[in-house]
Amino acid sequence: VPLVTLRTTANTGYRSIRTNADATAFYVQDQISIGEHVDVIGGVRRDRFKLSIDDLVAGRSYSRTDTLWSPRLGVVLKPVQPVSIYASYSRSFLPQSGDQFSSLDITTAALEPEKFDNYEVGLKWDVSPTLNLTAAVYQLDRTNTRATDPNDATRTVLTGAQRSKGLELGLSGAITPQWQISAGYTLQDAKIRKTTSAAPAGREVPLVPKQQASLWTRYDFTPRLGGGVGVYHQSKSFTSVSNAAVLPAFTRVDAAAFFKLTPHIEAQINVENLLDSNYFSSAYN
Repeated sequence: VPLVTLRTTANTGYRSIRTNADATAFYVQDQISIGEHVDVIGGVRRDRFKLSIDDLVAGRSYSRTDTLWSPRLGVVLKPVQPVSIYASYSRSFLPQSGDQFSSLDITTAALEPEKFDNYEVGLKWDVSPTLNLTAAVYQLDRTNTRATDPNDATRTVLTGAQRSKGLELGLSGAITPQWQISAGYTLQDAKIRKTTSAAPAGREVPLVPKQQASLWTRYDFTPRLGGGVGVYHQSKSFTSVSNAAVLPAFTRVDAAAFFKLTPHIEAQINVENLLDSNYFSSAYN
């Protein structure tokens, strides 16, 4: 049984929280090949998660135990050697305490964990032996979701259910022995699907930009000297579930230099935000 002592900061000063998390799990998974061109992957996982939290300042204790089943199913088609086409379904859970297991109160202790059902169809293509292209469309359904109260950052409000849909493209590898590249693009839409006291259905999920794009390239001018430059772009997003304030879109340029000092030692210099752009990467309250 792992025992973790955490300290968090609230507007009343420093609070001492003692967390005890006990997790037990087992899973069964198998992959079956049907001929040379089809693979089927299936599995199921069972988790028992018990969490108890003692607020040593407030003198209150909360606990919750959940037993969860998580299935997984996937099919991979290989029409030709360098191409794989896949479809998958999976389910996972997140306790209402969050992934740090440091927060549980009278409200969240009565709630079932968040549930995630993910559906995905994608493609993986080895364009060349050193260059790989990926593409995927997905839908992620979340139930029993929660968010920070836009009027009080110390409170949690329930947002019912959310659905995220999107497209992801990626390209990575080496174009030539000296020239490496990594590029990605994401188009996503995340909305609340169930009306609650926190927000009506149709409102956008906070901190989810509709578009993200990145491009990084490195070129080795000599066996000992290389340089890299990258561009990252993120479209606007809302700061909270109220959709009342917006984080503006931004584009950032990064750079790097690589020096091979000896056969066993390499030095690297990274410069983030080379052009000194002013931007907000996230919102916290």
